[in-house]
Amino acid sequence: MTNEKNIITINQIFLKIKNKRIFENLSLSFSFRGISVILGPNGSGKTVLTKLILGLQKFDKGTIEIKNKKNIKFGYTPQKTILLRRNVFDNIAFPLLMDGCNKNEILEKVNLYLKKFDIDKFRKHSARKLSGGLAQFISFVRSVITEPDILILDEPFSNLDANLKNKIENYLIDHKLKRKIILVTHDLFQAQRLADEIILMDSGGMVSKSINKKIINSKNSKIKAFLNRNYL
Repeated sequence: MTNEKNIITINQIFLKIKNKRIFENLSLSFSFRGISVILGPNGSGKTVLTKLILGLQKFDKGTIEIKNKKNIKFGYTPQKTILLRRNVFDNIAFPLLMDGCNKNEILEKVNLYLKKFDIDKFRKHSARKLSGGLAQFISFVRSVITEPDILILDEPFSNLDANLKNKIENYLIDHKLKRKIILVTHDLFQAQRLADEIILMDSGGMVSKSINKKIINSKNSKIKAFLNRNYL
């Protein structure tokens, strides 16, 4: 059963993809609020874990429970940016359209977010002609415009300049008490800067889950071995 304090409970997940073991007996839970950072090297299963939560990846054994799932609203910024072949306004508006908002509601909300993130000058620009960094940022704005209960961001900073990175980081810090934020990154120092908890992922599953953000100074043998292997 899902703990009353947790919005997501993952229990004893086993998963193989193309005969490669991704997870073996993975158990993990996420509270209703705050920033949970999933940290690990490439190929450690971080993206697969987010897809499990979103229901985009099947698994071989185990359970995933999401509290009040029917009424939960997700926001998702995938690692690979995918935008509609429309302008920036239409891309940001799309989730609102899917939610059944009327034309006036969409216009008001999108205008608010274009100004909030200082991207109003790009509203009529074709998404296909945006730089990689700006396209990635538009993908992020699109994921938050519906004010989701669970926001999942998979390496959302990879193509961004310092200004756009700061805008996302400030948003996450300002909203972490309003929703569950799951951030995937391979950046140790970013994880320590933003996280309320850090989940270390390596080949085969979770190495450790810690609310101590200063994991670089950890005396835990598993954490020390993970850091030495991947970061130090």
